Amino acid sequence: ATAKVGALDQPLATNAESRYKVVSGDNLNAIARKTGVSVGQLRAANGLADQSIIKVGQLLNIPTSTNVVAGNDGVDRNVTGKRKPIATKSADTDSTVTASIDPKQTKPKAVEAPSTNVAKSAPANLRWPAQGKVVTAFRADDNGKPNDGIDIAMLAGTSVKAAEGGTVIYAGNGLAEFGNTVLIRHDNGLVTVYGHADKLNVTRNQKVSKGEVIALSGSSGKTSAPKLHFEVRKNSVPVDPAKYLQ
Repeated sequence: ATAKVGALDQPLATNAESRYKVVSGDNLNAIARKTGVSVGQLRAANGLADQSIIKVGQLLNIPTSTNVVAGNDGVDRNVTGKRKPIATKSADTDSTVTASIDPKQTKPKAVEAPSTNVAKSAPANLRWPAQGKVVTAFRADDNGKPNDGIDIAMLAGTSVKAAEGGTVIYAGNGLAEFGNTVLIRHDNGLVTVYGHADKLNVTRNQKVSKGEVIALSGSSGKTSAPKLHFEVRKNSVPVDPAKYLQ
């Protein structure tokens, strides 16, 4: 016999189960296609086992959209058979538009400001210890060997100032090459060296401030003209002062 199209006793509602009368030629797969639900949902709604046989005229409960659970294929199995909306990403954010928000959170969490503390290994902004012309650059030839700092020409008696605040770790003339010399250790781990001074204004273990006059320029040590020999040492190794001077 030709299969007849089954009819719903009433339109599918949104708040109750509908009823379907089985007609000739029906099986659960066909009814599922007609009503937009899955076979498993039909079995669950009617207490049917896997081997249960349905009969012509039998009334079956059809789950409505309010109690249908979406299948794994993403289809919202109500009477429309439409696919569930897929959360898309916003054009200017990397989070989904449907991202959940904590209802208890009335204010956005404070964003931690970047730390203003400079790492000890980072270059410091040192001030120039004196004004004058650089006559010998870093690693330039200095009487047959590479210069460990820079040499600044200046008039004798010119103020030599601390490039950064720190503690004087040496002040004396025990370095024959540089004559009267000052070494200052700074909080950032650097040590600065000031050589060829005519007069020293500081002593060992003295605390000095950035820009404080620590010596007067001269031509002590192995030099024939007044100048300042200035070094920056990091972990006892000479580094290019130009990378640290403002």
